[in-house]
Amino acid sequence: MDVSCEVLALKPAPIQVTWLGWDASGLPAVDYYIADNYVLPSDAQDYYLEKIWRLPNSYVAVDGFEVGVPSLRRQDLDIPLDSIVYLSVQTGSKQQPETVKFQMEIIKSVPNSYFLIKESRDAEGIRFFYNNIAEEVGLDNSFLRFLPRAKTEMNHRANLGIADVVLDTYPYNGATTTMETLWMCIPIVTRVGEQFAARNSYTMLVNAGISEGIAWSDQEYVEWGIRLGTDAELRRDIAHRLKMSRQTAPLWNAQQFTREMEKAYQQMWQIYLDGGSGVAKAK
Repeated sequence: MDVSCEVLALKPAPIQVTWLGWDASGLPAVDYYIADNYVLPSDAQDYYLEKIWRLPNSYVAVDGFEVGVPSLRRQDLDIPLDSIVYLSVQTGSKQQPETVKFQMEIIKSVPNSYFLIKESRDAEGIRFFYNNIAEEVGLDNSFLRFLPRAKTEMNHRANLGIADVVLDTYPYNGATTTMETLWMCIPIVTRVGEQFAARNSYTMLVNAGISEGIAWSDQEYVEWGIRLGTDAELRRDIAHRLKMSRQTAPLWNAQQFTREMEKAYQQMWQIYLDGGSGVAKAK
């Protein structure tokens, strides 16, 4: 990423565009940043040097994911088959103490529930972090479980099926992990913020046709977590709609996304040919 930014700063191309990542580069030499109407709100332009170019649907899409065979099941982790399993699958760097406290409040409020945390390379550090917070909030750490890292990405996705509900991180949402969760038809609770990184899961849920689990405050985050844990019918309904969305939703239509991206590039180039800078004339 550092090398890429150094190259972009030299302005090797007349029109330069960035996409994905934690956020835009902030380089004056970059003309556009690809987004959509959900991942960056309408007033976000005031905070960007680049012109925000919003695609009509989702700023990202895939045709789906390959899924392997689970390498772990509930009984392997000493989790009762009739329990409610909440899962946090994002990397350790995205785990923030305040959000983890809200997650543990959800676990405390839902009977017979367990909190499953995916381990990172620093497995010992992750366990220490979560056990300390559990002690701080008064949650018995016997309700915590730690999911070892899978050998392959396909195994990782299959293992997501252990969970009833995935609890997203904040202010750095999941990105690939959120898409994998939705592809596996698992409800997710996300807290929406103002910045790009805090709105990834929001746009993905919307572009998969799901509104349940989208929280606009810390209180809503806890409320959605409890509701999804206690309402089995709602979980089944969301899972069904997510399965159906594979055929219809923008999030799973990579061909449509590619056409929209290509059209955006053509429009950017035409603006340049018309004699204006991208930042000044893009609509």
